[in-house]
Amino acid sequence: MPTSTTTEMPTQDDCDIVKDCELALLHGAVRGDRTSAMLLLHKDFHEFGASGVVWDRESILDMMEAEAADGPVDIKAVDVVTTALAPGVVLVTYDSVTPTRRAHRSSVWVREGGRWQVRHHQGTVTAD
Repeated sequence: MPTSTTTEMPTQDDCDIVKDCELALLHGAVRGDRTSAMLLLHKDFHEFGASGVVWDRESILDMMEAEAADGPVDIKAVDVVTTALAPGVVLVTYDSVTPTRRAHRSSVWVREGGRWQVRHHQGTVTAD
């Protein structure tokens, strides 16, 4: 499957890969596997969480690992949209739905060293 370089606009294949990576981060198997999650999170990752907490890479890895250890992770993504923003940059937007809340989500993914990684994530709680 051909993908673009960081000097070209992301292709549909790139957007599909990024979508799959985003969705993988919602699964307990990835959230609970620090090595797998680290591969998807940029070294300078940060998140403005729906909870109001600001996370960096290490703190979000700790949180995801603890969450997965506590039991099944039940996060659904609905209305997922990917948009190529610039060479080597893809935006993903969707709503996350858990048993206790719904939130608008956006992630900015960048291609570095041939790998797509999430650089920034934002969550905003919304009414059901």
